[in-house]
Amino acid sequence: MHYLKFLGTFFLLSALYLGLDFVCEKATQGFRLHLVLSNLPNDPRWELPPLSQEAMATLEHRLDQPFTLLGTGGWCFAFLGADQHTVLKFYKHTHLSLLNALKELSFKKFLLKSPSWPQNTPYFQEFNFTSCALLYTKLKSRTGLLYAHLNKTEGLFKPVTLIDNLGVKHLVELDHTEFVVQEKAELIIPYLEQLVKEGKIDLAKNSIDDIIQCLLELYKAGLRDVDVSFRNNFGYVDNKAVALDLSSFVYDKTLEGVDDYRMMVQTKTKRLAHYLKKYQPELYLHYQHSLAL
Repeated sequence: MHYLKFLGTFFLLSALYLGLDFVCEKATQGFRLHLVLSNLPNDPRWELPPLSQEAMATLEHRLDQPFTLLGTGGWCFAFLGADQHTVLKFYKHTHLSLLNALKELSFKKFLLKSPSWPQNTPYFQEFNFTSCALLYTKLKSRTGLLYAHLNKTEGLFKPVTLIDNLGVKHLVELDHTEFVVQEKAELIIPYLEQLVKEGKIDLAKNSIDDIIQCLLELYKAGLRDVDVSFRNNFGYVDNKAVALDLSSFVYDKTLEGVDDYRMMVQTKTKRLAHYLKKYQPELYLHYQHSLAL
C-alpha cells in the first residue's frame, strides 16, 4: 500500500515538473542562462580583425544597455537592445544542457561553471563559427554585422544585462562567451508590404534590385548559402539588403569564376518570386525584368 502511494506521488510530481518545464520552455523560448555560457578554447581560426578605436567606442556605447529576448533560432538566442536598433546574438551551447551535463556530472557543472573543453573532442559550433568568420572578413557590409566575438577576451567588455520573456534579468560576462552584434533588420516580406502600403513603389522596386545585388555580391565573393530558406534569412537595414542568418555559409571558390549568376539567384529567390507573383504583380514584373538584366 505504501509502495503504491509512493509511486502515485512520484508520478504526480513528475507530471507536475514536466508540465511546469513545458510552460517555462514555451514562455522563455527555450532560453536558459547556462546555454549562453561557454567552455570553448580560443582558436586562431576565429581571430578576427580588431575594430578601429572609433568603431570600438560606438560598439561599447551600443552594448551599454539592457537587452530583451527577441527570439531563438537554430544556433542562437537573439536579444534586442533598448534602443530598438541593436541585436545581440549568443551562440547556443547545447552541449551544456542539463541532459548532457548529467552524463558527466561534476561540481563545476552544478555551479554552472563549465569545465575545460576536453581534448580530442570535435569543436562545438565549428560550422557556425566558420560561416560567421567568412561573412565578417569577406562581406561584412552585406550582413548588418557590427562585431563578432568568437574568441574569449579579458577586460575588453563590461557585463551586459539580458532580460528573458518572464522579466528575469541575467548578467552575462561578454568577455567569457561568444556573441555577435548586428543591426536590427526588417524581414523582406513585411518590409516590401509596408513600402507598398505607403505607396513607395519605386523604393520597393529598388529594394528588390538590391536583394538581387546582395546575392550577386555573396556569390562573387565565393560565399555559398547552404540553407534553402530565404524569406526569414534575409532582410533590410536602412534600405540595404543583408543576410541575417550568419550560420549557413561556406566558401566555394568555383563561385568566383561563374559568368552568369542568374540561375542561382532565381533558384535562391523562388519563394520570394512566388509571393510577388501572387500578392504584388507589379513588383513581380519588376523582379523578372531585373533578373533578366
